[in-house]
Amino acid sequence: MTVTTRTKSTAANAGGAEEPARIKSADREIELKFLTGEADFKAIQTSAMLEPVERRPAAQRLHSVYFDTETGDLARYGILLRIRRVRTGQILTVKWPPGAGEGSFGRGEIEAPIRSAVPDPLLLGEHAAAEIARVTEGRPLQACFTTDIKRTVRRAVMGASEIEAAFDTGFIICGEQKLPVREIELELKSGDPADLYRFGLALARHHDVCLGVLSKAQRGAMLRSGVPVMAVRAVSPGLADHTVDQAIGAIINTCLTQFIANWPAFEGPDRVEAVHQMRVAMRRLRSALALFNRQFPCAEFAAIRAEAKQIASAMGEARNWDVLEAMMQEGPCGAFASEPGFGPLMAAAEARRKIGYDNVAGLLGHGDTTRFVLSVAAFVSGCGWRNAVSGAELSRLTEPVTGFALACLARLHHRVKKRGRKLMDLPPEQRHAVRIALKNLRYSAEFFSNLFGPREAVRSYTRATARLQEALGNFNDIIMVTDLIEQLDVHGDVSLRAGGIVIGWYGRGSLLHDAGLREAWRQFRRAKPFWPAMPDQDKL
Repeated sequence: MTVTTRTKSTAANAGGAEEPARIKSADREIELKFLTGEADFKAIQTSAMLEPVERRPAAQRLHSVYFDTETGDLARYGILLRIRRVRTGQILTVKWPPGAGEGSFGRGEIEAPIRSAVPDPLLLGEHAAAEIARVTEGRPLQACFTTDIKRTVRRAVMGASEIEAAFDTGFIICGEQKLPVREIELELKSGDPADLYRFGLALARHHDVCLGVLSKAQRGAMLRSGVPVMAVRAVSPGLADHTVDQAIGAIINTCLTQFIANWPAFEGPDRVEAVHQMRVAMRRLRSALALFNRQFPCAEFAAIRAEAKQIASAMGEARNWDVLEAMMQEGPCGAFASEPGFGPLMAAAEARRKIGYDNVAGLLGHGDTTRFVLSVAAFVSGCGWRNAVSGAELSRLTEPVTGFALACLARLHHRVKKRGRKLMDLPPEQRHAVRIALKNLRYSAEFFSNLFGPREAVRSYTRATARLQEALGNFNDIIMVTDLIEQLDVHGDVSLRAGGIVIGWYGRGSLLHDAGLREAWRQFRRAKPFWPAMPDQDKL
């Protein structure tokens, strides 16, 4: 079945970087998804957390057909287009992802009744139809996969909010392929989004559940294409016209979204990069919270920051052994190909690496991590930092974020230059302090990049910070090699000799590395900040 998109005006996609979906609509769905075992799936349906019913509600049968172009244009933009058959007829639905900084659990949604089995985007309104046409460039839509779901619906109340709990079982079907579905969806029907997160937290405290990240549409698109989810890099939130209060929420949401979005990638072939990006997300979150806490002290900022540090540290072992294996393969293993001790050494490193990845898998599946995500989402949704500030400070939250950003960027830039004086003469621990300061500067530059200056000025500055961060990171990795080699449980002269070769190789490399670090530091010192100078900048 195919259908050509029909609209009164077609907006061509200019190519290059993909733009986010930009459908104009006030309709927004806020939903949590949980995955759980069969026992808890049944137990939750009879939980006292749900409103009591006189008799067990009858299950609905939901049959949905999902549409896209042959090349998956809608899926690439995160847009869902489906026709769902329900008891009362058929519903045409389009959903699209939130913008950067809007949170991970809300999506735009428009629905309209439809009689045909062929989707007509104009039924969803001109803006939606135009966006579908822009994304597909007029290429025909076709039925791609279906879902056959048995759904039982219950109601819950948290605070003054009404929540619908849907218990779904069934299959996603694409040709001869089937994926089983067993999940719980919590949707806010009315009230405060923070109540939805609090209800999810309560559920996660009493039952063994894990936050579900992929929708049925995303899983179906993967089944159809055979392409796994890849790791997701950080994006900068859109902070134009934001107050400080709004910017705090947007920045935290951006970090949390990056962390969650990499969970599915960890299950596929891109798991090495997924671990790296999850650690980056937690480092960015900690850096942002430190900025906010400096100006608006709040116990929750400190508590979330501590939990984020624990998560990043728990993932550190996997990342460290990845780095060691790569460094050994790229350096001494190639130069000493006949050295017999490298086999046992690499095997020991791989064993430690596997333990590290098993720990990450356990971390992501553990209820504590789901509860961490939901507690941060509830904190942001309720603007919890407001409770910790005085009346005078509250007025500062309503100021444009530009002034706050200027002060942060100027202070952090000054800190890096101060700590990095005579960088080439500094011992490793002081170079590490420069690296930490530089990370905080770079993350802040990315958070506030769209507030100042032409894009080329922003890119020039962030390139210089990235080069210096990479050079300092390489130096840190070289220093780390000795510690990791000494942790390996290897015995015998040949293995000990191989370990000595690795330590010697990178000991010499640390001397050669200084030339690159010196040049990166020189370029950073010459880099012109992309933000305007502050009158009292010299006093920072």
